[in-house]
Amino acid sequence: MLVRYTKDLMTWLHYDYEEPCAVYDDLYTWGAAFIPSQGFHYHLLLRNSATGFALLFDTADGEKLPIISEGTVTEYLKRGLMEHHGFDAADVAFYLEEGERCTFTKQFESAYERKKLNDLASWVLETGLKEAQQRISTLPVTINRRKVDAKALFADLLKERRKEITKELHLAFSMKVRLRLAPGHHVWRRFHLPKELTYRELHEIIQIAFGWDGSHLHEFKLGTWVRIMPHDDIERDFGWDESELLDEEEVTLEDAIMKKMTYIYDFGDNWIHDITLEKVITVEEEPIPICVAGEGSAPVEDSGGIWGFLRLLDREWDDEDDEGDEDDEEEDEEDEEDLVIEDMFAVDEDCVEEDEDYDEDGFERKDTPFDQEYINARLKRMFS
Repeated sequence: MLVRYTKDLMTWLHYDYEEPCAVYDDLYTWGAAFIPSQGFHYHLLLRNSATGFALLFDTADGEKLPIISEGTVTEYLKRGLMEHHGFDAADVAFYLEEGERCTFTKQFESAYERKKLNDLASWVLETGLKEAQQRISTLPVTINRRKVDAKALFADLLKERRKEITKELHLAFSMKVRLRLAPGHHVWRRFHLPKELTYRELHEIIQIAFGWDGSHLHEFKLGTWVRIMPHDDIERDFGWDESELLDEEEVTLEDAIMKKMTYIYDFGDNWIHDITLEKVITVEEEPIPICVAGEGSAPVEDSGGIWGFLRLLDREWDDEDDEGDEDDEEEDEEDEEDLVIEDMFAVDEDCVEEDEDYDEDGFERKDTPFDQEYINARLKRMFS
């Protein structure tokens, strides 16, 4: 059973929110809201998405506060469908068994469905709880511009013995990885990643997407006290900060994830990547890692961290100024001797061998613009 609940119900929900991992038949989907009365006395309003058939239950239980859970929703439906409205017992038994597990989500299929539920809740308050409880299941509903008897329609659909799930879905994480640089410099990538992905695989994905060559140490940090790293590095770690150390090949995103995390590469240059879990999404096909967006070119390897990166930029700008002056003075000369700076990593081609590019300080030139097609081709080979 899929229960889409409103904000007023969230406080009393004794169950975790879940992203629906399947496409549910509308007959097994209910909108749910709480209708308040005096004190902590509430009524639970349920509206079926397929038929508009609605039920209203008094949640009072002696002196106890209302509790909404998988068990209570199932019990309310059983009581309402069999005892109060007399639907066929065998049909109801099949329905409740097929939809035995309740998935609670705050996501509605459409604004229209949410509005219908809210309008019904307003009608209950205007009518009064006692009268509304007697009349609500007999209210006519409009489907495809025709008024229908919601209760009769629900009874007819129960007899069809439908399956609850029409299509299985898969969960994936939408995550943004941003390289921490000086203000004004934006280098980031956004990925859709399967929840079963290990942190070792996440490390390799980041290396590919940012153009790193994997020649330095790395680690992930989750909060203050959890660090994830290669197994060999765990054995060499002195544990000076008393963090819990986890093996990146054994831990998946599903096992340990936070809204905000960091990935540190090259402890000398200290390239810090801020990782943000933006949202949990569902996809129809079994997910494989994919880069869906990005911006900016990563610095070259061993360039000295943020400050070295800025020095490279300053040097590039100075060279561009010098080149501009020379062009003004030698406007009519051949261009063969000109130094062409295509980007921040470009070098004088006369100063290096044909197959090797180095900058003037001897650092290897690695051109790493954001190339989504190239990144995804690498990821596809890696995970196919």
